[in-house]
Amino acid sequence: TEQHNSYHSIIINETMADEDNSTPAASPKAEEEEASSAVAAAVANDAAATAIDETAAAISSITVEDASDEDDKEDEAVPPPPPQEQDKEAVPPPPPAAAHQFNFNLPPAAAAAAGPQLDFANLNAQFLSLLPPCIHPRLDKLTALSEERGKLLEQYLIERAALEQKYNDLMKPLYEKRRDVIAGKCDEEIQKLQSEAPSSSNEQQQQQQQQVKGIPQFWACAMGHIDILAELITEQDVDCLEHLTDITCNDFTDGSGFELHFHFSPNDFFTNEILTKRYEVPNLLTEDEPMLQSVTGTEIHWKTPDQCLTHKTITKKQRKKGGPNAGQVRTIQKTERAESFFHFFTPPKMPELGDVVDEEEADAMEEHFDHDYEVACAVRGSLIPNAVHWFTGEAMEDMMFGDEEDMLEEEGEEEEEDGNGGGFEFNLNVGGGGNGSSPFPPPAAGEGENPECKQN
Repeated sequence: TEQHNSYHSIIINETMADEDNSTPAASPKAEEEEASSAVAAAVANDAAATAIDETAAAISSITVEDASDEDDKEDEAVPPPPPQEQDKEAVPPPPPAAAHQFNFNLPPAAAAAAGPQLDFANLNAQFLSLLPPCIHPRLDKLTALSEERGKLLEQYLIERAALEQKYNDLMKPLYEKRRDVIAGKCDEEIQKLQSEAPSSSNEQQQQQQQQVKGIPQFWACAMGHIDILAELITEQDVDCLEHLTDITCNDFTDGSGFELHFHFSPNDFFTNEILTKRYEVPNLLTEDEPMLQSVTGTEIHWKTPDQCLTHKTITKKQRKKGGPNAGQVRTIQKTERAESFFHFFTPPKMPELGDVVDEEEADAMEEHFDHDYEVACAVRGSLIPNAVHWFTGEAMEDMMFGDEEDMLEEEGEEEEEDGNGGGFEFNLNVGGGGNGSSPFPPPAAGEGENPECKQN
């Protein structure tokens, strides 16, 4: 309206001047057409300015310069032509082409069209279309460098797997010798070496009275000193773990997983000689978070239902309330799950492709798999290589004064509040079928009782 009044005022002034010069005045229709043309031109200029402002507002803060800087600067140096009409507003020049700016956010229309099922290939293409053309060759160069690194990493994993396999083979005879010492096959050899060494008469008398073969409950006690394993072991498991003669680990030659083997001597619980747990982890040798591809356990063949440690049979009596046999009592048996370490050999079932799992069930399953893998890593990386130090408790002291000191102090405070120490107590006086007899000889006079092997 202001522009219309301005142009109308100019026309009136020009008309008055013409009247003074005795020039015939223009018709009212011509004046109206000229004013309308001026208003339309002003509106067009305003629309162009608005469009430029909206374009500038969408530009992000990232600026990339291209090779057209000099040409653009030359274009900027040329002064714009003088306006033909002083009454028209000057249109601001477009942003200089030397500074290309782009918005990394996808347009709202594209994001809305993607819907809940995102088409990542389409979104990536739209994102790349927002970049200046000069950046695309640089991204291709970065992609080529990343592919070269991937090839080197593959070669590294192959060589590392071969190196670990080499030293595992060198350590295998040492683990076999350890198994023989625990089983008592080296007692005479060790006793002979001890007799050749100088010792006091009291020590010689103790050696003559020795009646224990090997190291009873070695693995049960060592496992009881590792928190994540001790929390799985129950009193009923200890008698069975007394027959555990060795624990070994076989890594895959390509470094994509491992197998744990628990070796048992003949016992009254199950017929299996070896219980196996297999883990397929493609990125086992990398520093990335492990990706479990599959976990396979072993079916335990219990000799009798009464000897089963993972489930227990409960007998209940029910009285019929109605019918012709009302008041008759019948006996039913129900099988319930019992806490036991041997559940470790029955891994959680991984969902099949296409299975529908709700969020709560998925979280519980993920937590179960994480805990199961942590137990396996404790056996593979801590218990097997340092079994003797876990048996004596030295490994616990190393952990206490290591990098995890703060974490263990917090756990200790929680255990003190609970009042039970949070650990499992292994009583080595459980041998002899649970009748109280000890696998160890009685202590010498004046030496007190044999200390129990406990987890603090």
